Amino acid sequence: MADGFMAKLTIIPFEDSENVQVGPPAGPPFIAQFNPEAFTINNEIELGPEEPAQGDDGEEAKFKSIKPRSFSFDFLLDGTGASGMKIEVLAQLQLFKLTTGFSGKIHRPKFLLLNWGSFIATCVLESFSINYKLFRPNGTPLRAVLSASFREHKPAPLRELLKNLSSPDLTHLHEVVAGEHLALITYRIYKDPRYYFQVAEANSLNNLRSINRGQSLKLPPLR
Repeated sequence: MADGFMAKLTIIPFEDSENVQVGPPAGPPFIAQFNPEAFTINNEIELGPEEPAQGDDGEEAKFKSIKPRSFSFDFLLDGTGASGMKIEVLAQLQLFKLTTGFSGKIHRPKFLLLNWGSFIATCVLESFSINYKLFRPNGTPLRAVLSASFREHKPAPLRELLKNLSSPDLTHLHEVVAGEHLALITYRIYKDPRYYFQVAEANSLNNLRSINRGQSLKLPPLR
């Protein structure tokens, strides 16, 4: 189970929510002794209730928002030395709590950068549990599994940037996929198919039906 020279999953703490990844770390990093065998990314769409009209059999699932993602990992902590790496399990647990836990300076849990190969996420610790597996004769743990869940954190400037990039008030590009036509594209972007004349004009289209799969269309701001 040893990882050799593979990069280890690393958790780095920060106290400034807007400078995660670029500001100075707010304490020591937590580096996994062994990389997780798997991890889970949860995506959740929030749907708002819609009061059904009298006599209706059910209700419409109204979209409200896309909730922040959550990430779940299991970390094995092994103090037996069987893998060639001998650690103190209790010391590693304290390091994890120090890295991810409450900060008196900001009066809240620290902001975290999770980094494992190509996986990079900014988040906060949501919950964790410890399953002790093996003990010394004096009762101190020799092996444990630390299960942790993290909630994605996007600083306000990044949220606004992402919102603006998808706004119909800014010109952006759309790649045509099979089965799309101008009226459908403009309805999806502007919620009104009548804007397809403006899209056609912005792309110098003489024939409103002449778009092809893979073609890039400029979608202009609403006027």
